[in-house]
Amino acid sequence: MTLNPNSDLPESMAHLTLYMDETGSRHPDKNSGLPKGRDWFALGGILVENEKKQAIQQMRDEMAAKWNITAPFHMTDMINERKKFSWLGRLTQTDRDVFWSQYRAYLASLPVLGVGCVIDRGGYVARGYLQQHPDRWLLCRSAFDILVERSVKYAVSVGRKLEIIFESDPGINGTIEGYYENLRENGLAFDQKNSDKYKPLSAADFKANLTHIENRPKSNRILQVADSYVYCVARSGYDKKYEVFRRLRDAKRIINFTLANEDIPSMGIKYYCFDK
Repeated sequence: MTLNPNSDLPESMAHLTLYMDETGSRHPDKNSGLPKGRDWFALGGILVENEKKQAIQQMRDEMAAKWNITAPFHMTDMINERKKFSWLGRLTQTDRDVFWSQYRAYLASLPVLGVGCVIDRGGYVARGYLQQHPDRWLLCRSAFDILVERSVKYAVSVGRKLEIIFESDPGINGTIEGYYENLRENGLAFDQKNSDKYKPLSAADFKANLTHIENRPKSNRILQVADSYVYCVARSGYDKKYEVFRRLRDAKRIINFTLANEDIPSMGIKYYCFDK
């Protein structure tokens, strides 16, 4: 797979960055702590053009200043009004409504594209994948491979290469970086017969179009945007009326709503092991 020949971007800008975060439990047999009926694990976040990063950082800081927020934005803490966002629980309902209205508008105004791979953990176990593959990290690796492959395809389609930035966790940084190197060296490990319809990339494609991966701390301002997006993408698999996702959908900040219908199965958000 080669770069779109119509690209006239300078080399310094001919990249997309996948800012990647996770939500839910990456182990299929552990309690996720999520409400009943929302038992997901997801890897996802946002695709960002290199030349838009400074504007995104500035927009994040403006939103924080408007509400005097000093902590990193963290969607589940905001929703549950806990930790550094317990102050939300002390607002009047009117002010709380104002906050969420402004936060939805802020997320939808950002020049980013939401992406993800969402796995229903109950469906994963019910299909026998845990028995077939006792490596409890395989669920996480599957989500990573699917997310990165689709992000690479999109990057190539717009004449760019892909780099990855993910939130640092000393316990798993090496594992995630290992997934990345495995894609570049060996390609995908999915069953060839089942995956042919998704037009899978080869190891050579990954090596040519994936440039590097690195981890950054939670304080990274663009990763904080990825946190909100991956939560919305995951929740939408269970809650089609979730208002934050619908706002992003209407603003075409979700990749599925920018692709041609025929490209969604191979480049769009993947909802994996869901009952149809």
